[in-house]
Amino acid sequence: MTLLVVDDDEHILDLMDGILSSLGHEDVIFASNGREALGIIQKGQYDFSTMFLDIQMPGMSGIDLCASIRKLPEHRRTPIIMLTSMKDKAHIDASFMKGATDYLTKPVDVTELGARLRVAQLLHEEQQRSEEAVRREESLRLGMNEASHESAHFRLSDPVNIYDVPRVIGSLEMENYLHRLSRVKRFMFGALGFKIRKVETLYALSSPIEFHCMLTDVAEALFENIRVHDAMISYLGNGEFIAILPRALQIDRNELETNLALTLHEFGLVETETVPMGVSLSVGEVVKMSMFDTTPQKLFEKALEKTDARKRSRNKLTSFSMIA
Repeated sequence: MTLLVVDDDEHILDLMDGILSSLGHEDVIFASNGREALGIIQKGQYDFSTMFLDIQMPGMSGIDLCASIRKLPEHRRTPIIMLTSMKDKAHIDASFMKGATDYLTKPVDVTELGARLRVAQLLHEEQQRSEEAVRREESLRLGMNEASHESAHFRLSDPVNIYDVPRVIGSLEMENYLHRLSRVKRFMFGALGFKIRKVETLYALSSPIEFHCMLTDVAEALFENIRVHDAMISYLGNGEFIAILPRALQIDRNELETNLALTLHEFGLVETETVPMGVSLSVGEVVKMSMFDTTPQKLFEKALEKTDARKRSRNKLTSFSMIA
């Protein structure tokens, strides 16, 4: 498997060459700018398993290059690790919004690079072993005929990728983003969980393309209703979404649920011939990140627990009103 390293600094390219060679990676292609790298990728001569992109380059930046790479179907999921000497949150956020998998800060630490690369390579190998799943997502994205979708099945628990919705990133990318933040910056965030009601029934009654389109519409509705908070959104599987937003934010859950319902109705996600039943969401409450002991996974779990508690409370109220 071939690696790609893109940086306008010759010293960094030489350094990366030495580090990667010491780690046993000899099949490495180097490019000194974004245009050159994009040309190499588009030729399709190499099967790149991981790409390292410098963020700050003249002409085409690493962020723009990342966005261009993600537009190529064959590299929708190829691990991309950004290289940056900048620690400002804006550039890191922008990288993840354009599809980055992870990032490394300069000067590059050999041990850290080796660890990140091993994870990226394992991810690539898993993706290679899951070619059927990759074809499934590509067929969904390209909108092929329904017959092709009948065999393109995915499990309800799969955190399928949702494309082309602003500020929506993959679940792995979300975890990497939070892991890489300093404790102080991580402490500034909270998480808000969302759950599609009766998702098991919706999944059972929908074809794969219908269910994936529904998830995309739900993601779009979430973006439209919380975009003012600069939230980052991810789909975790099982009809569950998570949003990362400022910890001090106060959310009126009833108002947000109502607004989401109106948006979903505008999108046509009401019971029709093509939608087996109306789509609605339960909203949790903002769970604050701990500076010391909360991993991203624990934060997500706590936020979704609040969503489940919200559902149980709503069900109790409904049952009580029916009895009354």
